Amino acid sequence: MHILVLIPSFLIFLYCLYKIIKDDYVFIRRNISLEQIFDIALIIIVVSLIFLKLSLFSAVLGGILFLYLIAKYKKIPLGRLFDFFTLAFAVALPVGYLSSAFLLRDFTLFVYLINAFLYTVFAVFSGKFVYPRLMSRELKEGSLHILFLIFFSFVSFLDLIISYQKNKFSLLTIENGLLILFFLFSLFLFFRQAKNGFTNRKRL
Repeated sequence: MHILVLIPSFLIFLYCLYKIIKDDYVFIRRNISLEQIFDIALIIIVVSLIFLKLSLFSAVLGGILFLYLIAKYKKIPLGRLFDFFTLAFAVALPVGYLSSAFLLRDFTLFVYLINAFLYTVFAVFSGKFVYPRLMSRELKEGSLHILFLIFFSFVSFLDLIISYQKNKFSLLTIENGLLILFFLFSLFLFFRQAKNGFTNRKRL
């Protein structure tokens, strides 16, 4: 039942991915077809669904790892592919939260609605301000993905703190430890990108 309510989110993800990639000159120049991208997207969806049985964090982490391996194997521009998948996922994620909210109530419903709002803000910000600068090459490829990793880690921590205040469960779990490492890794990528310059403009 839970998977069925996520179908609208999957469809929006695929549609956004299509709109982003269909006329991308870099992929066209490298003979990377829409069929190849959609094959990869379907694999990532299946992998993420498997990991989703554990948590959203596990689904995102599993999807990222498999997307990285596939991109390296097929020699697809890694930063660009991650940015495109990230933007499509950022648009679809609030829909997934809202769809799942129909099955919830009370405190969990409140958390899902807050998450839907936060990720909607991120999706609008990414689509209006970050994505155009990626396409004009003002920002380096991979910048959007790094921003999402940091934002996702922050929201996940926020969920963790809110849930702990409500239920007083143990914070010392393997998943929470992985989440901390994920957040630190995201910051490492951010500062490394910042050190090298987020933009493609030549330094004066």
